[in-house]
Amino acid sequence: MKVRFLKLKLILLLHSIPSSDRELQDLLTTFDLLERFTPYITSGRGPIRSEEAREWLEKRRNEAIAELTLLFSAVAMIAAIVAAARC
Repeated sequence: MKVRFLKLKLILLLHSIPSSDRELQDLLTTFDLLERFTPYITSGRGPIRSEEAREWLEKRRNEAIAELTLLFSAVAMIAAIVAAARC
């Protein structure tokens, strides 16, 4: 599960969130998230709740950006400590 979300975050970092409903549905299907944004009704599945899915994906994208920024900061800090220790 965690690896799947890491892959999703990586894709969201490299690509924009799909604007077409079909592409959005394909992305959600790929990561087994379609059920989360498709309401159940008596006659079967209803339409995808696109705006809710896009907002959720935007939050995951923001998380990925924050995690990447934290990672770069940690690497820079370690590099600075190593450089200071060598002097």
